[in-house]
Amino acid sequence: GVHPARRTPPGAVIWACADTWPLVGKLLWKEKIRAYLPSNQIKKILWHNRAEETPHEIQLVNGNTIELKSYDQGRNAFQGRPIHAKYGDEQCKNDSEGIEIEIQARLMDFNGFTADSMTPIRPQPWLEERIQEARPNDEAFYANLNDNRKSRGGYIDDEEIDLLIAEWPEEVQETRIKGYFASFMGAVYKSFNRKHHVCKTFDIPKEWPRYRVIDWGFNNPLACLWMALSPDRIWYVYNEHYKAQQLLAYHAGQIKKISGKERYRVTWADHDSQDRYEFAALGIKTMPAKKDIRLGVEAVQAALKVQGNGKARLRIMEHCNHTRKEMSSYRWAEGTEVRDAKDEPLKLGDHCPDCLRYVIFGVEHKGFFSKVL
Repeated sequence: GVHPARRTPPGAVIWACADTWPLVGKLLWKEKIRAYLPSNQIKKILWHNRAEETPHEIQLVNGNTIELKSYDQGRNAFQGRPIHAKYGDEQCKNDSEGIEIEIQARLMDFNGFTADSMTPIRPQPWLEERIQEARPNDEAFYANLNDNRKSRGGYIDDEEIDLLIAEWPEEVQETRIKGYFASFMGAVYKSFNRKHHVCKTFDIPKEWPRYRVIDWGFNNPLACLWMALSPDRIWYVYNEHYKAQQLLAYHAGQIKKISGKERYRVTWADHDSQDRYEFAALGIKTMPAKKDIRLGVEAVQAALKVQGNGKARLRIMEHCNHTRKEMSSYRWAEGTEVRDAKDEPLKLGDHCPDCLRYVIFGVEHKGFFSKVL
């Protein structure tokens, strides 16, 4: 509401957001706003929790208002009236893309802006893509931890920084040091990246063998991928269908529409016998997929490996948005204080990765057998 360099319009409403209410109180209020905003500029504070010193609204002398919000309130809490600006401290852990969509809608009336600071440890493919393919008004700035070394003119002893870095897992060091989206902590497919595994859309040659694969869902999306294998054994994901809360008849219609007159070596599906039976009645016959998780993941990992010619054996066409995003965010299950981690991926955002696993393992495993369906 009071900025030494940016001109703020009178009566402005600014949202300041953190992931939880305790973080709103500790990070946003105590460490940021209270530390930098002159107390004589504060007219009134309305408290979310007075005992824990967590405000939800700060009214300023100049007529502007800072409203504090917690991301864990959910998407609906970010709907409503327009705002002039939003600042976010650290990453939103749940439905980050959905909440950002709501925030962008709130900023439209006043042509407002959003600013976020974070160490991007959590995978957020939508945000990483936006940074990589920045819009004209987008800017990204990076702060390198090593610039704080006394040997570089900073104020922290080099030895202290070295000890700090040594405590971090190797997988997150680049992220914590440089701020780049390079977090592979818990990733199933650590080698997946847009440079090697995403390609421009093109027409698949007619002679290439083609495959379809379905992962059933209702509340969770039903996913269907179309894949082809080139003569040099490169897998291409060239189409996808991804939709939740629709009946099987709807999905069958969409899959037929996308498939057109194509013919497939096989259409695989998850093992649910009723869904497979109903799909057969709707004109799409399927075979039960081979579901060995460990061997299937290894088959996909092998296809992701960049070969001596600089190419990987798995490419996803750029319009297959859900496949790209889920491959980036696919994670192993984590343990807790009372439960060991399972040696299998999380059942979250796994629909397209499961489809990929079914096809690649199904074809490349020595026990594969198929026919044209």
